[in-house]
Amino acid sequence: MGELVDDFGGKVSGELIKSADWNGMLAKVETMLDTVASELGARIDSLELRADGLEARTTSAEGRLDAAETTLGLVRSRLPRLDLSTTSTRFAIGQRGTITAQVTAIDGNPLDLSNEATRPWIDFVTVWGTLKAADGFTSRGGAGDQTLSVQVNSDGIAQVLIRANHAELFAEEEEQEIEGFLSTRPQAQNSATVADMVLAANTPHDATMSFAYEAISVEYDRVTSGNPPVFQRYIDAYYITQPSRAAGDYASVFTQRWRDYRATVMAFLKPDSSPTTADGALASASIQVTFRDWIAPWVIVDYLPGLGPLQLDYGNRFRNLIGPSLGPSITNIIDEVDDIIRGKGIIGRQRDLLAVDSAIGSLPFEVDPPPFMSDLVQAIQFGSQVQHAMFYSQAVTPGDSGGALGFGAIAGSAGRASSEAGRVKEELEQEIGTRLNNATESLRNEVSISQVKFQEELLQEDGPILSVQRDVAAFSGQVQGFQAVLNNKADVDLISNIIGTLPR
Repeated sequence: MGELVDDFGGKVSGELIKSADWNGMLAKVETMLDTVASELGARIDSLELRADGLEARTTSAEGRLDAAETTLGLVRSRLPRLDLSTTSTRFAIGQRGTITAQVTAIDGNPLDLSNEATRPWIDFVTVWGTLKAADGFTSRGGAGDQTLSVQVNSDGIAQVLIRANHAELFAEEEEQEIEGFLSTRPQAQNSATVADMVLAANTPHDATMSFAYEAISVEYDRVTSGNPPVFQRYIDAYYITQPSRAAGDYASVFTQRWRDYRATVMAFLKPDSSPTTADGALASASIQVTFRDWIAPWVIVDYLPGLGPLQLDYGNRFRNLIGPSLGPSITNIIDEVDDIIRGKGIIGRQRDLLAVDSAIGSLPFEVDPPPFMSDLVQAIQFGSQVQHAMFYSQAVTPGDSGGALGFGAIAGSAGRASSEAGRVKEELEQEIGTRLNNATESLRNEVSISQVKFQEELLQEDGPILSVQRDVAAFSGQVQGFQAVLNNKADVDLISNIIGTLPR
């Protein structure tokens, strides 16, 4: 119980409260109130002192908070956030990948980029391919650059286009034309584009690639008036910059699987574009995309092997151009080959010469071929082999017409050499025949003269014939005397035996 209850409590109903009790209670209450007031005053004084300290600390904290907010603003401005994105991570060569960079505050909130002069720049760097600024963005870079500086716009966005190395040789509208072809659909009933087919096929030999290859070949061989088609020049530029990749001996592995180039694009945010500024990168990011090479597989797998129809066509043409002599026949074929390859792309000319080699070496004849046919085949094929090696050098020679100059020079020279060799052979044969006849006649005359002279020497008075005749006559007289002595007792056999023993 409380102190007041103990001292003044315990009353029952009807009992009077005495003045002493009442006055004592009031005094007690007053004493207690004084005690409480004293204690509260002490506590309030203590609280006031603590409040004064808290107020001082609050004032200091507010100052520090203001400084922190200022520092945070500087940090947010000095350490922004940089994110990279792309609409797709896989492309076919000929397409262009768009890399988008987004600059925000470190917490993801937009930055105040209303002042164009103070907007930051982004350095883009790629390990493969070349970079090009997208339309509508201020940039600084050069031709064929693998690095490019782009200023962000008011939304904090900067964009670049990444494409194959050799694509930087082409203008914007030409690149759009290449992308337009890759977006065509070879099959009306199929929604897949050429690029879709390339990216979806597991290997270059997939059956679905036949439609894409056919469309590529038709577009590459398309004949136009004036300059060659853009698509043809695009593929030829690929060949000129890296010819070994279109050669089966050096790229055979990629006839069984695709060649995919992985491009890592890195971005570095900086306050301005001045190379003399000492400020380092404010933020950085990277992204990877791949480009599938379909040009080399198309050349090796589909385009160059398809020689059958060309070989038959060229064979029919050549057979009608072979005349009665070697020289004019070679000249006719040279002119025909020049017409065949003129206006074609570099790879198309290579394929045509392969077909020429095969056609000239297997021409069918209803009757026996002309006697000079082996020389004609050798001249044409030798010229073709030399021309194959010259196509690349012609392509990089300023002002070259792209004709079969080497083919005509070598094949014509070989033909003229064969014709000259045949002429010299014929002249030598005639000269040798003439001289042989003259020598034979001279020898015959000399033999006749020698025979007459020998005959005269034999018939001289002291010659061997007359001497033998005289000896025989003398011997005959002796035999006759001997027979007389033997009284005709010796027969003819005995005389023969005796004659056989005589020296001759």
